[in-house]
Amino acid sequence: MNCSTTRPSTPAFVVQFVLFVLLAVFASAEIAPAQDLIPQPALSTDAPIEEFDIPSTQSTSLEAAPSTRPSIFPTTATSTQPEESSALTGRFPEIGGAYGFEEFVAHFAPYEPMYFVGGTQAPNIKFQFSVRYRLFTPNGSLATAHPFFRGFNFAYSQTSLWDTSNSSQPFFYDSSYRPEFFYYLQDVPGVKVNPGSQFGLQGGVGHESNGQQDPNHRSLNIVFLRPIVTIGGTSDWFFTFAPKIYDYIGGLELNPDMPKYRGYGDYRFVGGLRDGLQLAAIGRLGRDANRGSIQLDLTYPLTKLLRGNMDISLDAQYFYGYGDTLLTYNQKSNIFRIGVALVR
Repeated sequence: MNCSTTRPSTPAFVVQFVLFVLLAVFASAEIAPAQDLIPQPALSTDAPIEEFDIPSTQSTSLEAAPSTRPSIFPTTATSTQPEESSALTGRFPEIGGAYGFEEFVAHFAPYEPMYFVGGTQAPNIKFQFSVRYRLFTPNGSLATAHPFFRGFNFAYSQTSLWDTSNSSQPFFYDSSYRPEFFYYLQDVPGVKVNPGSQFGLQGGVGHESNGQQDPNHRSLNIVFLRPIVTIGGTSDWFFTFAPKIYDYIGGLELNPDMPKYRGYGDYRFVGGLRDGLQLAAIGRLGRDANRGSIQLDLTYPLTKLLRGNMDISLDAQYFYGYGDTLLTYNQKSNIFRIGVALVR
């Protein structure tokens, strides 16, 4: 199969890099209390406000212990912010008065893990950013009268890879663009769990493509269901299992053998200390159980080392199997990269 890439122009390279930096700053400003961008007014007592936490980053997220920065799984049991001193409740600020920028930003939160890592093998640089947007104001009149509306979310995630060893410029190798629309229940009704634990559920539709031209164009649509199970307690230790089970919809004309390599699920495990060392794994198993992939991220918060000036984590990432990029979904690779995670 011809996998020579049609690389984006220099403006595309600059735009994507600047977008990543801005979203990273935005995500940090959203959580850190020292920032003036998003004030944290007193919460309204007129209606309960759904918690919005997890460990990422992505991807992860429930309420227990002091909350940390959110990611793909909204639970405090899987926190993303390393230090309690910089962690907030994860609640949306009360919306009152004229609607403006602060109220708009209050609808956003990290979704999947966000990181920037690099290595020596091509494509040697990889970064990912991901945010989600809650469609309805949680304490608005509609959501107050009908709490069901609080669960509707839209998310956008992007993973890009650079090949800096390529003499031609720019050096973008491939990008994966993933918009999603889904409904999220942080706690499934009727299911009782211990403090620090969670049983949640996400379900929706998603699209993924790389925006390239034939023969390098890749595209797929899915419908998915993701239970989120976090086991924790009063201690700092937690374990989260969040399998994203999906089926392909709308046809796979551009890449009909995608299930052969990717299968029908992304199986995510996260375990470790909420404010310490964490190991995250994302595994896939192909349709015939003879192909697949695994990505491991070992992260450790650097906030104490940096005297609280930055909320980032060291990220050592290892990928083995098929599909390190959407372009090469049917090619096998074995790559180690290291860098920083903004949301884990």
